[in-house]
Amino acid sequence: MFIKKFLLKTKKNLANISNIFKTKGEQFSDRCENLTSIPGIGAKNCNNFYEAGYITPESIISASDEELLNIPGVGISFVKKLREKVGRL
Repeated sequence: MFIKKFLLKTKKNLANISNIFKTKGEQFSDRCENLTSIPGIGAKNCNNFYEAGYITPESIISASDEELLNIPGVGISFVKKLREKVGRL
């Protein structure tokens, strides 16, 4: 009896955890979909841009070089490539 209750409780907990990860995954992909349209922004680093307040490609393109360099994982090579792609050096 105890084992059955324990297993049912564990199953519920695992289902709740699974739902949390599923929801976060959907939110992550939704918010990264637009940002990954910019060359150099992938699934790994789009969250850094989003958390820094850059939620649209336009906000990234219009940001200054200094602002972009303050985002974790962004280096001068990314900024140079971005400016070359959008024609703003």
